[in-house]
Amino acid sequence: MASMDDAPRIGDLEVEDDAVSAAGVPLQELAIGLGFGVDETTTADVPADGWRVLRRLEGGSAYLGSPVDTDHRRWRVAQVHPGEQPPMVQVHPDTLDLRPSRAERRQALELRWPSFVAEVADPSELVIDVVNAGATRWTPEQEGFHAVGALTAPGETEFSFGWMGSATDRAVPLDPGEYARVPVQLQLPSEPTSLQPGPYDLHVVIVALGLRPAAPLRVHLTADMVARLVARQHRHRSDPASERRAFDREIEAERLRIGARRSWPAIAEVVGSAASDDEALERIAAVLGTTTDQAASVYDASLRAMVRADADRRDERLQELIRQRDALG
Repeated sequence: MASMDDAPRIGDLEVEDDAVSAAGVPLQELAIGLGFGVDETTTADVPADGWRVLRRLEGGSAYLGSPVDTDHRRWRVAQVHPGEQPPMVQVHPDTLDLRPSRAERRQALELRWPSFVAEVADPSELVIDVVNAGATRWTPEQEGFHAVGALTAPGETEFSFGWMGSATDRAVPLDPGEYARVPVQLQLPSEPTSLQPGPYDLHVVIVALGLRPAAPLRVHLTADMVARLVARQHRHRSDPASERRAFDREIEAERLRIGARRSWPAIAEVVGSAASDDEALERIAAVLGTTTDQAASVYDASLRAMVRADADRRDERLQELIRQRDALG
C-alpha cells in the first residue's frame, strides 16, 4: 500500500489493505498473542472469530477488528490502550461501515482558487473552491469541507497542522461543475515569531479528504502583514499542551456517550424519578461508575443518541478526535 491516504477505512479509521481480507482468530487468542488483556465488560455480542490487527499506531496503541457479515462490509472494532498494564482491549459498542479510502472519495473533486485571489493581500482572508470535476453527483459521506492553509518557504512541500472541525464545516452534495466556496484557516508555524517578510508558498488541504490544489499559491508577506498575523495568532491560539488536554477531555466525553448507549434503559429509569438536575447527575454517575462532571455529557445528550446511526457517527467522531489529537505530537 502506497500510503494510508490510499487505505480503506472502517468508520474513519484508515486500515491496512491486507487486514480487511486477512484470516482472523478469536479475540482472546489474538489479545494473548499480542500481550494484551481484554476488558470483558465490552465484549457482549462480539463476533466469536475473525479478529485481526487493523492498524498499529505510534506509542503502542492499536486497533483490532472483526467483520460481522460475510462480505466484510460491517465491522466491530476494538482499541488497545497502552497506558494500562497490561494494555487492555476495549470493544466499541456498535458496528462501523467499511468505507472507501480518502483518495477514492476525492477523486472527482478539485480545489481551485477563485479568479479574484490576486486581489486578496492577506492570506488569512483567502477562500478556495471545492469543484466537482467529475461526470456524476458527488455526495458527502460524513466528510467536511474544512480547509487548512500552511505557509512554507518557496519550493518546500512538507508541512503539518492541527485542527478541530465543526458543524459549519460540513460538506454538501455537488453536481458536475458545481462548487462550494470555503474559507481557508491559515495556520502559522509553531514559532510564529520566526515568520519573516518575503515570499511563501501557501499549501491548502481539505483535511477530511486530503484534497489539495494542483499547486501551492505564492504569497508575499510584508512586515505589517507579518505583525498582524503573529498578533492574531497570539490572541487566539492555545499552547499545544492545552490543545491536547482539550482533545483528551472531548475524547473522554465521547467515549462515555458511546458506552452509555448500552445503559440507556437504566439511565432513563433513574433520571425519571430524580427531583433535580444534581440528583439526576448523581444517579447517572452511579449507573456508569463515573463522576458527576463526566455524567453531564450523557445527561445533555438528546434522544438521537439512542439511534444506531448516531452511535456510528459518534464512533467515527471519536476516531477523528483521536487522529487530530495525535497530530499535535
